[in-house]
Amino acid sequence: MKKKSIDHIFIFLSIIICLAIIFQIIEKNENRPKAVISLTFDDGYLGHYTQVYPLMKEYGFTGTLFLIADGRETFERRELISFEEAKEMQENSWEIGSHSLEHNSLINLSKNELKKDLLNSKILLENQGFEISTLAFPFGDYNTNVLTETKKHYQASRPLIWGDNNLENFNSYKLKSRWIQKKNNPQSICLWIQKAKINKAWIILDFHYIGENKIRNFDTSIEDFNKILECIKNTEIEVKTIKEVLNG
Repeated sequence: MKKKSIDHIFIFLSIIICLAIIFQIIEKNENRPKAVISLTFDDGYLGHYTQVYPLMKEYGFTGTLFLIADGRETFERRELISFEEAKEMQENSWEIGSHSLEHNSLINLSKNELKKDLLNSKILLENQGFEISTLAFPFGDYNTNVLTETKKHYQASRPLIWGDNNLENFNSYKLKSRWIQKKNNPQSICLWIQKAKINKAWIILDFHYIGENKIRNFDTSIEDFNKILECIKNTEIEVKTIKEVLNG
């Protein structure tokens, strides 16, 4: 066989191998999980129903609402959502999770108290018609005993561990999040979201009270909240509840 023919065959095979490698890289990138954001709301303040819920509906977004299970009407002298209102949100694709039975720090409970709290909070909410699979620890407090007991009843838990989650490798019982405080402005929060989009990460934003004014440390104004939603829309990051991400 002539040398030129051998050279042509070698070049042809090299091109085929290169194309195969390129196609593998493209396929790998296409199959890699895309960035996602979850919006979570602790305590179940009335404003989550009267202001947050309709506003997010305008954007086509849903969130995860963590309820205190004992059915109280107020928390920290602020009015809470009713179970009927929360059920309406669930019927419109929101996820409802447990925020414990009475919002006590779980690490301060005895082993028996811890077992009763985590089990009964789930049972009480499920008896109200909620589908409960996730738990947010009050004050973000947890230890080995809390995690062990949580795994018996819940699919996932969200303590207060700062950061974003790697969609290909995360601990569902130690979900990282970024909790929003009065000092945070929408511009800085938007940078978090944009960075998560670039890194193809799962960012969880943790909100508490949302109202007209920011009074306490974990308050967010409705104006700032609307700007955050606008950033999410413009960033084109996918919005999912925690349960939706876990279930793929």
